[in-house]
Formats: sequence, C-alpha cells, structure tokens
Amino acid sequence: MSTAPKVIWSHCNDCGRETKHDVVHKAERRRSYDDDQYSVDVGSTWKVIQCRGCEEVSLQRVDWCSEDDPHDMPNPATYFPPRVSRRKPAWIDRFEVPSEYVEILDEVYAALHADSRRLAMMGARALIDAVIRRSVGEQDNFAKGLNELGSKDLISDRDREIIAAAIDAGHASAHRGHKPSSDDVNVVIDIVERMIHAEILAEQAQALKKSTPPRKPRVAKKKS
Repeated sequence: MSTAPKVIWSHCNDCGRETKHDVVHKAERRRSYDDDQYSVDVGSTWKVIQCRGCEEVSLQRVDWCSEDDPHDMPNPATYFPPRVSRRKPAWIDRFEVPSEYVEILDEVYAALHADSRRLAMMGARALIDAVIRRSVGEQDNFAKGLNELGSKDLISDRDREIIAAAIDAGHASAHRGHKPSSDDVNVVIDIVERMIHAEILAEQAQALKKSTPPRKPRVAKKKS
C-alpha cells in the first residue's frame, strides 16, 4: 500500500496562488450530543499542509455536523495563518514609508485577509484622511481637504472624483451599514495605495534631484 501523503489544492500565501499541498498530518475532533430521540455528531477535521512549491506550512480546519446535507456545498475551510487575499505592494518595504501609513495599512490588510470588508473600507478612509493631513494639514472635512490637494496640484480633477468616491464608500461602511463587494474594496485599496505611492515617489524624486550632479554648461565654440 502506498504511504505517499495525500495531495490537495490550496491557496499558498508565499506563492500567491493555488498550489498543490501535501497533507503532512491529519487529526479529528468529534463530539456527540444525545437526547431521547436521536444523537448528533459534530466535529472538526484539522490538516497540516505543506506547499509543494515554496514549502510553506499552514493549518487547515473544516467543521462538520452529521446533520449537514451531503448534497450541499462543503463547509468552508479556515486557515492559520489566514489566507492572504491581497499582498502589500513591494514599494512599501523598498521605500521609507511613514509609520502612520504602515500601521494603518497593516490593519487594513489584516482585515482583508479575514474578509472583514467593512473594516478594510474604514481603514482605507482613515488612510485618505492621513494623506490629506500630511500633505495640506488638518482640514474641517474631506471636501476641503481634497480642494486643498487640488489647489496645490497634488491631485487632478479626475483624481478628486475618484478619491471622493472612495471616501463615500468608506463613509457608507462606517455609518450606513454598507457591506461592499470584494471588487469594490480592491478598487478603494488601489486608490489609497496610489495616493500614498505618489507621495512617496514625489519625495524620492526630490532626493534624486538633490543627489544628481548638475549638467555642465556648454562651452561656446570659437568661430574660426
């Protein structure tokens, strides 16, 4: 009989996609609840899985109940650590991003990994507020902040429209119980990352300008 480990497909955080995983170990937890008429079994199946590509190790848990309909979709798996739904941009580690941004971004991505979309949108809104505050100072509201960014040519009219839509989406999540779709959340995070990246690149451009030696003036050729 073959002793080769069972292979399953699962998302790999390091590879950033679904890959083949070996089931390194499997454990079951079962409990029975009885009454005068019938008994119900509930439990969890735990699997230690390892990616066949990068060799990342994670833990998969699936809860089950004997009353589950076998024709229904199987219960969703829970992973430890949580599966990464969106990776941080590489430039966050490459550049000196302000700690205020990094701390909120960490919380936003943690919310994304847990599929807490409302929390992610609230965090995105807080990041936009932080960008405005760092760029043009404290403002009475977002509208004035966007106007100030526009007056200093830090954003275009099109940018203002896009950012305003992101702010409204975050406001709806925080105050009107709106649960955005995954696509909506990713659009807003795209906008926020773009704002922060633009600020960082502007600072990098200034540093590059200072470190670049000036062009030597051309010497006029003497007429023969």
